[in-house]
Amino acid sequence: MWKTVAGKEVLANLLGSRFYVVVLLVAALVATSFFVMGRDYKARLADHDLIKAKPGEPVAVNPPNALSIVAKGLDEAMSRSFEITPIGVTVRAGQKSGNTVFAFFPAPDFLYVVRVVMSLLALLFGFDLVNREKEDGTLRLVLANPVPRGAVLFGKWAGSFVSLAAPFLLVTGIGLAVLALDPAIRFTGGQVARLALILGLSLLYIAFFLSLGLLVSALTRRASSALVILLFAWVLVVFVLPNLGTLVARQAVEVPSVRALSEKRQQIWTREVLLRIRGQGDWPSHVKAIGAENDALEADYRVKFERLVALSKAINRVSPAAGFVYAVTEIAGTGIGEESAFKREVVRYKNGLLGSTLAAPDGGVADNPAFRYAYRPLGRVLAAGALFDAGWLAAGAVLLFALAYAAFVRYDVR
Repeated sequence: MWKTVAGKEVLANLLGSRFYVVVLLVAALVATSFFVMGRDYKARLADHDLIKAKPGEPVAVNPPNALSIVAKGLDEAMSRSFEITPIGVTVRAGQKSGNTVFAFFPAPDFLYVVRVVMSLLALLFGFDLVNREKEDGTLRLVLANPVPRGAVLFGKWAGSFVSLAAPFLLVTGIGLAVLALDPAIRFTGGQVARLALILGLSLLYIAFFLSLGLLVSALTRRASSALVILLFAWVLVVFVLPNLGTLVARQAVEVPSVRALSEKRQQIWTREVLLRIRGQGDWPSHVKAIGAENDALEADYRVKFERLVALSKAINRVSPAAGFVYAVTEIAGTGIGEESAFKREVVRYKNGLLGSTLAAPDGGVADNPAFRYAYRPLGRVLAAGALFDAGWLAAGAVLLFALAYAAFVRYDVR
């Protein structure tokens, strides 16, 4: 029975103008996103060819991640040039964003389109599934027949989900296929699997907001009232809660600013230079002292920063939008966890150089190994939190539908 209701819902969407407006909007946004982010990725790839380390040069440079086209995240920070010196790791001067517009507005990647636009479209598909038919009088006619209310409700949800997911997957598939034709953009087999997982998470995210729309529709008598409530909930879930969680975490965990760290490093440098001028010790010992204190300063900062990130994530996961962002960026290899793993690998690379080649009398430049970073395996990424975020989205969608069913069973169709 639910299949019949779902087919009716799909047919009604195909005959209405809303479906085609959604198709055109999704096509335009996804195409624009892939075009802009594809150009940004190729520009950063060209920059990498200019700044990548020469043979034997003690520099850690990671090439841009092709999946940053889908979810840019922190990939730009990970693809900068890190110079290894006896006093620590420094970012080479003069590096800036490949696209300065992104400094003022969020990167229009695929993740942004799904997080903001697709969630809103899902609400617009679900806000009148019940109350609109009550207003039109058709719901009373349907339930006058021996049809289980659960079948009616699930059929409506399934028909709306198919109407929304089918054009989304079609447009996204075409966009990814066009990207793959570009010789400068190459997705490995592992990245293709990650893309498939990201698409699956996107469908879960859409299902969550569609279930939310269905719940509010089953709790209200008028579609206009449901729309106002859902727009407020959308703003709260997508924009307010993720930012609020970060602000609360900043108040609970004190992390020194980048400016304070820079000034502290300058003080350490000045102190050791003055000691050398006064003849207290040789220069190599002062350099070693500067490096040790800078390492301790950096280690303390990373511990506090990771504590801040952990608390911020725990609070922000109240919002499914935040959980979706965390999961997608980690799967793409552009998330906070991946960036932390990358920074630890840079420090490990620095320690290895200082313990061998850079400690040699001649500097050992020709013997310096090249820096190579291997992204964390997908299983490790899922275990680190992405699987929890996916489960939260799935459980949330099921719970919201269950609540909608409980409300629909008691719904007065008169």
